[in-house]
Amino acid sequence: MNLKAAIDGIKSKDETAFEFIYNSTSSSVYGIIMSIIKDRNKAEDIMQETYIKMIRSINSYNDKYNFKSWLLAIARNTALDHYRSMVKEDVIDIQESEYLFPTQKSEAEDNHLANYFLSLLDEDEREIVILFAMENFKHKDIAEIVGKPLGTVTWLYNKAMNKLKQASKEVKRWKKKIF
Repeated sequence: MNLKAAIDGIKSKDETAFEFIYNSTSSSVYGIIMSIIKDRNKAEDIMQETYIKMIRSINSYNDKYNFKSWLLAIARNTALDHYRSMVKEDVIDIQESEYLFPTQKSEAEDNHLANYFLSLLDEDEREIVILFAMENFKHKDIAEIVGKPLGTVTWLYNKAMNKLKQASKEVKRWKKKIF
């Protein structure tokens, strides 16, 4: 099954089509939600809500646009709505950082460093870096997902990369002093 057929299948309430779309997009949807919420249980609830919203609004989807970007925009907006309703401090939990690097089995030091580097970025920068580096989206698609102009996304990405480069240099200097 291809994506266009799956979208048409969802419009006609085909469960197989939904499974195809879910299997093709669930890790990206979960990743974008976790980049905002940082709570696995709530992220799973928001993920369900995202797919329900997708099904309810599938008839408004315009196939001129990238479907995955459209779906991730729904996920992002749903997560942001929940985030705004929560009164919670933004803390990066080392134990829950595995979702950021699902293909790597990092050691404890790598997890600490990854969390340290991500903690240096503000929410927009972190989201853009994750979409670019982990989900392989182009800046144009990221701009559509996050609802910002392409120039802003590019600027935020470059700003985040400069922060991470500087932090990396500091970590290297720190390691040399210790070892």
